[in-house]
Amino acid sequence: MVQHHTDHPEFEPLYQWLASGQADQLLERTAQLLESGDWPEQWRGELFYLQGVANNILGQHESALRLFELAQESGFLTAYVLFNGGNSCRNLGLHQEAQRLFGQALELLADFPECRHNLCLSYYDCKDYRRAEVGFRLLLRDHPSYFQASFCLGNLLRDLKRYPEAIEAYKLAIEHGPTYLDAWNNLGLAYGDLGRTDLAISAYLHCLSIDAAFPHARQNLAQAYILKKDYLSALVHFELLAHLNYGVNQNVLALQGQISCLLELGRYDDALERADSCSQDERIRLMARLHVLPVLYDSTEQLNVVRARWSADLKRLQDLLADLSASDEAYPLLWSHAWSLTNFYLAYQMQDDRELQQIYASCLSLILGQRLAEFMQPRPARSAGDQSPLRIGIISPHLRNHNGSIWALGWLESLARNPSYQLFSYNVGDQEDEGTQRFARLGTYRHLPLSPDDPMESLRLIQSDDLDVLLFTDIGMHPRSKVLSVLKLARVQAQGWGHPVTSGSNCIDYYLSGADMELATSDDHYTETLWRLPSTGLVYERPVAVHDGTCLYEKLNLPSDRPLLLSLQSTFKYVPEYDHIFARIIKNNPNVLILFAGHMGCQVIADRFFDRLAVACKQHGIDAARTIRILPRLDYADFMGLFSIAHHTLDTIGWNGGNSSFQSFSLHCPVVTLPTEFMRGRHTVSMLNKMGIDELIAGDIEEYISICGRLLDDADFYHSIKARIAQTEPLLFGDMAVASAFEAFIACVCPPLPA
Repeated sequence: MVQHHTDHPEFEPLYQWLASGQADQLLERTAQLLESGDWPEQWRGELFYLQGVANNILGQHESALRLFELAQESGFLTAYVLFNGGNSCRNLGLHQEAQRLFGQALELLADFPECRHNLCLSYYDCKDYRRAEVGFRLLLRDHPSYFQASFCLGNLLRDLKRYPEAIEAYKLAIEHGPTYLDAWNNLGLAYGDLGRTDLAISAYLHCLSIDAAFPHARQNLAQAYILKKDYLSALVHFELLAHLNYGVNQNVLALQGQISCLLELGRYDDALERADSCSQDERIRLMARLHVLPVLYDSTEQLNVVRARWSADLKRLQDLLADLSASDEAYPLLWSHAWSLTNFYLAYQMQDDRELQQIYASCLSLILGQRLAEFMQPRPARSAGDQSPLRIGIISPHLRNHNGSIWALGWLESLARNPSYQLFSYNVGDQEDEGTQRFARLGTYRHLPLSPDDPMESLRLIQSDDLDVLLFTDIGMHPRSKVLSVLKLARVQAQGWGHPVTSGSNCIDYYLSGADMELATSDDHYTETLWRLPSTGLVYERPVAVHDGTCLYEKLNLPSDRPLLLSLQSTFKYVPEYDHIFARIIKNNPNVLILFAGHMGCQVIADRFFDRLAVACKQHGIDAARTIRILPRLDYADFMGLFSIAHHTLDTIGWNGGNSSFQSFSLHCPVVTLPTEFMRGRHTVSMLNKMGIDELIAGDIEEYISICGRLLDDADFYHSIKARIAQTEPLLFGDMAVASAFEAFIACVCPPLPA
């Protein structure tokens, strides 16, 4: 903010240039006047002041600060000089000095709303939320139409997760600034935080009715439609976002959004065509093609064709990246793709992915290394004789109540009580919840939502914590975890069970698994050194049953006079080659009803899966509509309740239930399993081995079907199995032998150095 003081005619155009943002012209003319004119000292001070404000506009805050000091030395001291000096300090991160200058300005001009507002923003910058909130509220009491203050108050309240209050603040901003786009957009975000997706969509649509080219609202609207599983609407808005050409990262996000929507709609060929049309540069096209992996396969033949195509694309990309440099004109897009891409669905082809994961990690390293080479070097060893606690970190984009990471608390909570260890938790995702708070209570907690725009500060902060061991919980479930997996942020880095596939990265030293989840030959499946913890390898927390499931007969319209068999896995775990098993189980036991879980609430995928199962059923003369039901998306209470009323559970072959098998056994519901070669197909066998119940472990498909039939036909066998599960299932939970073995792992990989 500026204020015109001098009446000299030379000053009028200077302030006009300033009002129109013509900072370069202003700097040039004020320099000429200072050199040529014999100005009174105070007038010279005002010229210095104008130069300072122009420098602030140009982002040259250090120069601006010096010019404001020259203005004061020349006798030109006003509230506006102090205010703009405070702005310079705030932009330089000198918050205490900024607050001092804002305070002095208010002593000279108490009714100065902009200064009061920026003082509150400085408190906000310093995370002094109490003073910021009080200041914003007092400012709005005196100036209720100051909509920028109510907007910033809304942002503060949203940061504090006080979402209803944030909504009221944004509404106040909109009342006095009805075309304020950011307020409409953030109102939508706050509604989204409360799960009120329809109201969020309404806010975004209103924002876009004011300015259809506002990219943030367009992006948020597309993502809100994804939450509603309305992929057709989401696709439309991702396409519109792509046409805005707002920036490299947004362009990649729009492309990824289009591809993801097309895949959810089962339009694989269209998704591949969209990837091929995104650029003239083959490397960028190949990166886009790596996004294209189906959620659900129509046939084994399609799976094999897709895998061959994807593998060829990946190997070709590796060859083309060999000579990449940061000066390459395609580099910004390649960098952005690296931050938005994960090969999550590759592992659900149920094949050996070691080579492909290794090549994929190599491609990431070739791209990211151009900017992040400093984070790819080995970390310096501990100082000789350092007797301080070992510094153990855990990192994930899902550091909350999420299956990818929550299991790791069992490894770490006993360490947190031991003064020999200091624990650090790094949430590199966007969300926090009560699970996050449990991780935070382990020790030092840092929320670092990484982005491709400027990740260096966050990465340096992690490195400055000087970690001895960093545990990755779920590499591959999120693009950020793949990025981090090719960096060296600690002396020793290990990953665990959250996504049970090798990382392929030479920066991850160990894969921590369970001895009973691995074969003697399993070392060959990992680029990391495989470290076998006892039994399941997990210190798993006993699941909580909210109700006994009886209400589900009415709620889900389930028959109470038919055996209910559960197969409640994510739809992408079902590969076509095993569809016939369900049909054969039904053929042998016509009265059963097999229940599946809908794909993340997406009806299109659920319908395609049902149609695929119906083909297998028809081949065996079975009416799928009578014997198979795909349930709507279930909340935790109802998901757990089903295990209480089910006859038994059918484990997915190739990628077992993990959390769901623990949940099933906790309610004494048998799980029939057929272990396969890779760890992801051996979760349940490790639990059955722990309980000593090998009767539920099949050696082949025929035995799998036979065990299901015996459970249904032989009541004595069935009840004896349930009784043995009831007797032995406590062994699965809170296994402190695993916690001790994890601590032994830490001691082994972090031996003390001689003094």
